[in-house]
Amino acid sequence: MRTPLLLLTAFVGACQAKATPTAVEVVLRDKADATVLTLVRSATGCTAEPGGAITAGAGSASTSELSFGPGPAGPEIRNTTAAGGTVARVVSEDVPTRRLSIIDPIGVPMVRVTYAADGATVAEASRAVIGRIADEAGGLRYLDARDDSKGGVVTGAKDLPLVARLEIAAPLLVPADLPLPARALLACERLAAVTPSVK
Repeated sequence: MRTPLLLLTAFVGACQAKATPTAVEVVLRDKADATVLTLVRSATGCTAEPGGAITAGAGSASTSELSFGPGPAGPEIRNTTAAGGTVARVVSEDVPTRRLSIIDPIGVPMVRVTYAADGATVAEASRAVIGRIADEAGGLRYLDARDDSKGGVVTGAKDLPLVARLEIAAPLLVPADLPLPARALLACERLAAVTPSVK
């Protein structure tokens, strides 16, 4: 009768042990395959190289100079320095299709990203399609319809569903007139929102 008791004890011990989340790394590379930015999920958000720590959770993110969160007209990226102000507004829609719009401070869309089951379509302010984010063996690749010299690829987070990976990659890849730290802020907010905290 001791054997079943030992098996039960081992089973309960195994159920109580929690797997430690592993670090999730997301890497942005340019068209020439050179690394531009690396984001690593941390306990408080991300570490961005180059850049440093980004504190992030679902719906908000911040660095020493930038913040992303609720604003008077919806979620926005703000420069928090003395000469600060709105850098861009960010609009996420789920109906009728899942879409991300990055809008400049005066209300003109810089870029719109519409997600699909196999990738994403990228459009400019006029809604004309200017590119596509394709799910390829080497990662999520931005293919610009107008300019072959533009583009890049985001790798990592392969265990996440495609839509979650697209949401992380889109701010890094699309041709919006946003500085890299602001792009990293948006990508890190999504990375923190869809992955578990890592110590």
